[in-house]
Amino acid sequence: MSELFSKCRADAEAHARAEYPRESVGLVVSVRGKPAYVPCRNQSEEADHFILHPEDYAATEDLGDIIAVVHSHPDAGPEPSLHDIASHAASRMTWWIVGLKDGAATWHVMPAAGEMPLEGRVFVHGAIDCYTLVRDYYRQELGVELMDFHRKDDWWHNGESLYVDNFAKAGFVPVATPEPGDLIVMAIGSPTPCHGAIWLEGDVLLHHLYGRLSCREVYGRAYRECTTHILRYKGVLPTI
Repeated sequence: MSELFSKCRADAEAHARAEYPRESVGLVVSVRGKPAYVPCRNQSEEADHFILHPEDYAATEDLGDIIAVVHSHPDAGPEPSLHDIASHAASRMTWWIVGLKDGAATWHVMPAAGEMPLEGRVFVHGAIDCYTLVRDYYRQELGVELMDFHRKDDWWHNGESLYVDNFAKAGFVPVATPEPGDLIVMAIGSPTPCHGAIWLEGDVLLHHLYGRLSCREVYGRAYRECTTHILRYKGVLPTI
């Protein structure tokens, strides 16, 4: 890292040590052309994972342009995990990782990635999954930024129903017949609706199933029988 960021790096390392043995998370923001590190709250209940508090992100945005996400690896090197790689790609932002293995701080920088293609993605739950694809489709194709939800793997077997509980606050309403761009919610391998897909012209689904690459498939009988909701976004669509 350049000398311009040396103070940010020192502040992020101090934050990582203060949060040990939990992962720390913070943001690097450019304030009138000068970078600064802003420590943020980690909402995760898991010691080896981070969830940046949305209020902290919003408050940092008010300070200037956010240029990097920073988190720590307590008792490990800075090499990104599979989940880090997936989350970094989904975020489209620069990431810094500080490792604290054996007490020594080492760094890894992940440059900002471009948009992921909608088809051919590898599935990583919570980072690149069916809802990630739904959000990316709406942003890339419709210019709509849908809210995100933290989700633990296997939530559909643990009393949660993320699609049903959250579709209204995300701007969707149920409809009877699909139109291009509508969200099809299905219960696949579970009585709980747990899978989301985009309905496209020609009766085709764009979706990302667990253990498979994201793809387009015909909305055939098997998927129709699993369908629990057809949802339409009713927020104000921008002109693009």
